[in-house]
Parts: sequence; structure tokens; C-alpha cells
Amino acid sequence: MGLIPWGNMRREIGDFWDNMPFVFGRGGPRVDVYQTEEEIIVKAEIPGVSKKDLKVFIDENTLRLSGQTKKDEHYKDENMFRSERAFGSFSRTIPLPATVKSDEAQAEYKEGILSIKVPKVEPTKLKGRQVDIN
Repeated sequence: MGLIPWGNMRREIGDFWDNMPFVFGRGGPRVDVYQTEEEIIVKAEIPGVSKKDLKVFIDENTLRLSGQTKKDEHYKDENMFRSERAFGSFSRTIPLPATVKSDEAQAEYKEGILSIKVPKVEPTKLKGRQVDIN
């Protein structure tokens, strides 16, 4: 068995990652998660997926995105010249940076971007008292 020259191996590894479907090879859709004083905002790139094929589940600390990309029915494998798009189910769980009010979450899907806004829970004032030392 011969050794693969480094340049060829680097190219093959690069080709492998470049052709890896976003939904499987990189852990689901790419997301941005940021916060303002009042809310957490999550934006996910999910191009080519119908809104009816997306699901969003949120609890106090976590957001889970799942869905399915479908292949157009009029394409047949024997007629395919090149196929780089990914098809199938995906799921991604995203930890949130603060506790949120999950029952007030809002989502919008427009031009392949899923935007989710959810208000943060107001921090409670610490209840406590000074303890006298005997």
C-alpha cells in the first residue's frame, strides 16, 4: 500500500467536507443565537424546506429544530448529472444563554431563514436575610 501525497490528501479531505450535506455533516442547520436585554433571538439557515416540514420545540433552556428536506419527484437518479443537495431528516438542539418564557415564543420563516424570538424570564430578586451569629 503506497502513501498518498499530502497535497492529494488535503484536496480529498477538502472535497469530502465541501460535499458533506449541511443537515448531516455539520450537525443540522447553521444558526446564530444572540440576545438583547429582553429576548433571545435564534436565526437558522434552512433553505429549500417547506414551512410545513419544519418543527420548533422550545422549553426554558433549549430550542430544538427539526425537519425534512425532500427530493423533487420529477428527478430520477438515472437522469441525474450532479447531485450536491442534501435530502432527508435533520434535527438540532441549541442550548439557550438564558432562561426564557417558552409559551411566548414567536417564529417566522422567510426566504430560507427561520427566525425565532422568545422573551427572557425576568431575573427574580434574591430573597434572603442577614443571619445573626451567636
